[in-house]
Amino acid sequence: MNRISLFLCLGLLAACGDDGSEPIDPPIDPPPGSNVVRLVDDISSNTTFTADKTYVVPRLKSLFVKPGVTLTIQPGTVIQGEEGSIFVVTRGAKLLAEGTAAKPIVFTSAQAEGQKRRGTWGGVLILGSAPININKLSVPASDEAVFEAFPSSIPEGKFGGTNPADNSGVLKYVRIEFAGFNYVADREFNNLTLAGVGSGTVIDYVQLHGGSDDGIEFFGGTVNAKHLLVSQNGDDGFDSDNGYNGKIQFLIVQNITPDGAREASNGYETDNHGTAASYDAEPRTKPTIYNATFVGDKDYTAGTSFAGVFRRGTSGHYYNHVFMNFAKGIEFRDVATKAQLDAGNLFIKSSLFFQAPAPAPQATGDIDEAAYLGVAANNNRVDVDPGIPGMTNKTSPSFKPMAAAAALTGGATPPNDGFFDTTATFVGAMGADDWTTGWTAFPQPAN
Repeated sequence: MNRISLFLCLGLLAACGDDGSEPIDPPIDPPPGSNVVRLVDDISSNTTFTADKTYVVPRLKSLFVKPGVTLTIQPGTVIQGEEGSIFVVTRGAKLLAEGTAAKPIVFTSAQAEGQKRRGTWGGVLILGSAPININKLSVPASDEAVFEAFPSSIPEGKFGGTNPADNSGVLKYVRIEFAGFNYVADREFNNLTLAGVGSGTVIDYVQLHGGSDDGIEFFGGTVNAKHLLVSQNGDDGFDSDNGYNGKIQFLIVQNITPDGAREASNGYETDNHGTAASYDAEPRTKPTIYNATFVGDKDYTAGTSFAGVFRRGTSGHYYNHVFMNFAKGIEFRDVATKAQLDAGNLFIKSSLFFQAPAPAPQATGDIDEAAYLGVAANNNRVDVDPGIPGMTNKTSPSFKPMAAAAALTGGATPPNDGFFDTTATFVGAMGADDWTTGWTAFPQPAN
C-alpha cells in the first residue's frame, strides 16, 4: 500500500469497515494463467497496456503514473478499479489512451457486469502544470496546489504551474464509468478530474457515465475538449472552477438520475474560487463553450436541480446551448458574479430553453436572470421545443434532432481559430451527424 493509499484508508474509516458499516469489496485474486493484471505497483517506467488483458487497480490504491513516464493504452483495453481506488496521471507524466469508435478504451469498476455500483472507485485524475488560481491570493502566493484528496507532504499530488500549453497526453474514444468514490465526508472523486491540465492535451470523444458525483470537473487549467458525453451522473454534469480557461465544443449533459443523486444535480456548476476573499483571483474561470445540449429531470425534488449555477466570481462565454427539462432554470449568484455579467464577461447567447423555468429570478433572489438572459441581442429562445425527443431515454438515448427541428437553426457561428468547427451553426451538441454512435454505452447501476 503506497503512502497516499494509506492516507485514504486512514481518512475514511467507513470505507475500511471500522465503524460497523458494510465493508468495502474484498480484492479479487486472478486465477493462475488468467489475463487479469493487478496493478499493485505504480507505473514508474514507460509502459503499454494491451487489449488482450484486463488491468485492475486494487482497492484503496492510488495508482500513479509517475512524472516523466508515458503510459500507452491500446484500443479496446479495459481498466477496472476496485472500491476506493483511483487512477492518477501525475504532473509531468503522459497518458496516451487513444481508442477507436469500434474499440473504445473503458475505465470501469471491478464489479461484475450488471452488478456495478455508482461511486465504487475514484475514476481518472490527471494533474498538469497549467495555471490555476487556488493559492494566488494566499500568503505566500503560489502557482501550484496539492489536490484536495491528498496530504500536502505527497509530491505526486501537486498540480498547477505556469505552462498553459502543458501536455498530459491523449484521451480519445474513452469511457469512464461508475466512479465518484467518497474519500472523506463531502469530498468525492469524479469520473474524470482534470486539475491544471494544459492545452497541449487532447480530449476528444469521451463519455463520463453513471458516477455518483460530477461527470467531469476542471480545477483550473487550459485544456480544450470536443465531443464530451456526460450521462446519468449523480451530481453536477460539468463543473469548472479555480481559473479554468479552456474551449469546449459538442458537449452533452444528460442529468436524469435522481436515484442515487446527491443534494444537487445541476447541469453546469461553475465557480472562480471557493473562498469569498478570493472570488476575484486570477486567472479567472472563463471557458468558451459552443454547441451543448443539457437535459435534466424536471420532477427531481430530492434536492436542487438547476440548468446551471454560475457563482463565486466566475465568467465565461456560452453559445448555442439547449437547456431542457430541468426543475429550475439558470442561476446567477453573488455580487462578484454580477460584476462579471455587467462587464460582459459572463453570458449565454443563441441558446434555447424548453420545459424548464424561463429565465427569471431563481432561489437566492440576488440577481434578476431575465435581465441578462432575456436581452434581445442575446438571441435566446424560450419555450421552443428543440425537437430532440430521445434525450431522456436512459438505456438508448438519442441526442440527434429530428428533421426540421428548431435546434438545427439559430446558432451563432463559432470562431475560426483552429479549434472550433465553424460549420456548427445549429443549437445544441449535435446536428445531422450522430457522433455518439458505436463507442458509447449506457449500463445501468445496480444501486
